[in-house]
Amino acid sequence: MVTLSRGAFLKVAAATAAAGILSACSTGSNQESSNSSAAEGEAYTVKHNFGETTFEAVPQKIAVVQNWMNPDAILALGVVPAGTPIVAWGGNENQSSPWFDQKLEELGGEEPLRYDETDGPNYEELAKLGPDAIFSPYGDMSQEIYDKLSEIAPVVAAPEGVGAWAASWQQTVEMAGKMLKKEDEAQKVIEETEQKIKDAAAEYSNLEGATFFAGAFDNEQNTFGAYTAEDTRPRFFSLLGMQESDYMKENGGDKGTFFINISAEVLDTVEADAVWAWTETEDDVEKVKQNNLFANMPALQKDAVIFESDKTFGLALSAASPLSLVWAVEQTPILENLSKAIDNIRNA
Repeated sequence: MVTLSRGAFLKVAAATAAAGILSACSTGSNQESSNSSAAEGEAYTVKHNFGETTFEAVPQKIAVVQNWMNPDAILALGVVPAGTPIVAWGGNENQSSPWFDQKLEELGGEEPLRYDETDGPNYEELAKLGPDAIFSPYGDMSQEIYDKLSEIAPVVAAPEGVGAWAASWQQTVEMAGKMLKKEDEAQKVIEETEQKIKDAAAEYSNLEGATFFAGAFDNEQNTFGAYTAEDTRPRFFSLLGMQESDYMKENGGDKGTFFINISAEVLDTVEADAVWAWTETEDDVEKVKQNNLFANMPALQKDAVIFESDKTFGLALSAASPLSLVWAVEQTPILENLSKAIDNIRNA
């Protein structure tokens, strides 16, 4: 069994995928009244993993670095970022996501400036934009990157003690709330989002307490890459009331490990009521089913594997946010598919 860090895994995922303006922050109708009193108040400090950042007033022109989680957290609080990265993998024709676009329309906001971050933070475009703040709690920020960004604008990074790629969507929303002086609103967004997800899951009673396993089959390496409890996908399944498989509880790796490779030779010991498996194409599904080394996996034998190749849905779970997760349970058949998988394995 091989463990991978989030950074290492994302580099692999990016390679696989390749083979697979606003002059000010635009907001909803209630933003001006919500922030005006705070903007006129005293200076305040936001603590984060690289120290602390002091704001003399609530920032009105916010730029985002790293398009996973970060732009959604701001938008969920009723604030449209002035600039945000292009969404390439899993994005739509707007170089955005459907949940971001839906919320933007709801707020009546204007499209933010979008810049390419293929090679990391786009310092040139950020400098041109001239933001009041740079928001990036989720991502792979180093001290060097933090220092460079700080030359452009005050930076809000990951929460204290939270490493690269490790901030949960709840923590990201909390950091947005601290930056925008909307702490109470942030907690409300978190609570309402979690409740919406739980209410949707409650319509499928067999999800409660069912065990899950999430990852991807690799036909070339004959392994199953499994996401650990540190990853956003298992966190989502847990929020539905499901539980990690015993195998992952015992073998999930150390803190900071998001992904482990499991040899096909031991997949017969990996039992779960439902398995969610990412695949690049539909053709790959047949290759998995025809692989004799995978055939001993109980969930595969009993039609309890949910194969997912839709990149937009993959983005919704990977870049989990209050917007994307609600979109996932309301606009896709994920809950129904999980429920069917559980029935299949229990009735086999």
